[in-house]
Amino acid sequence: MRCNACWRELEGRAISTTCGHILCNEDASKILSNDGACPICDQVLSKSLMRPVDINPSDEWVNMAMAGISPQILMKSSYKSIMFYIGQKELEMQYKMNRIVAQCRQKCETMQEKFTEKMEQVHTAYQKMAKRCQQAEQEIENLSKDKQELQEKFSEKSRQKRKLDEMYDQLRSEYESVKRSAIQPANNFYSRADHDLFANDLPDKKPLTYEEDPSLSLSDCC
Repeated sequence: MRCNACWRELEGRAISTTCGHILCNEDASKILSNDGACPICDQVLSKSLMRPVDINPSDEWVNMAMAGISPQILMKSSYKSIMFYIGQKELEMQYKMNRIVAQCRQKCETMQEKFTEKMEQVHTAYQKMAKRCQQAEQEIENLSKDKQELQEKFSEKSRQKRKLDEMYDQLRSEYESVKRSAIQPANNFYSRADHDLFANDLPDKKPLTYEEDPSLSLSDCC
């Protein structure tokens, strides 16, 4: 059996109370010195309500304690002893269960703290990501506006380019036309003089030679 206060394994002698609980000598002394109560049922204990017992009595002590007692009293005592033992085992099981529950509760609290911490971190990260997404959406909206403006400017520039291309083609066509007209022979622009019908009536004039007129140059004679 175990002490109902510190739950250590009892060896040798212990203290039994009239309320049906058992204590080690150290815990019983503490209760008596502090006018305390039973740790199980909170009954105020005094020295008269406690008595020492042997946890592992010898056979001689059992024979002497049971000698001269009627079977009815022995059966009644045995019943009370068995019930006391069962009650102690139930208390021990309850203590173990409470200890396990306390450990589980402590672990759950620790896990809850870690979970809360992680949730706070996740919430903080979520807020940051939400802010970044909002900024990204704003940037996308601004880029869409810029894209629309650029498309409008590009369309306008394209129209201007088409106009310039048309003007260039027209000017080039005019230039080619003027160029073709400029390179045509002069006789196309000025007609040849008509034949002088009276040229045969004039006497033939023999051209002068260099010997006859030295004032002429060689090119004039040729």
